[in-house]
Amino acid sequence: MVDLRSGSLTIGPTFAQQISGTPGSSSATTTIDGKYLPNPPAPFGGTINMDAKDSKPYWPPTVVPPKGAPNVLLMSSLR
Repeated sequence: MVDLRSGSLTIGPTFAQQISGTPGSSSATTTIDGKYLPNPPAPFGGTINMDAKDSKPYWPPTVVPPKGAPNVLLMSSLR
């Protein structure tokens, strides 16, 4: 049993954030550092204008596990 009330949880080695693909494109992927579950949303990197032709689309990168990461499922229950 893991006590999450202590405010800290360390699970294995930490991985540096890895980004692949062109940032803002729909095919970009990224990893998360694992400090926060769920991971905070990425800031919007596009531009929204009054006309769609003057706007710039942006897709947040898809979160994927880092290469070599173990397959782990974290379940938490508060009673």
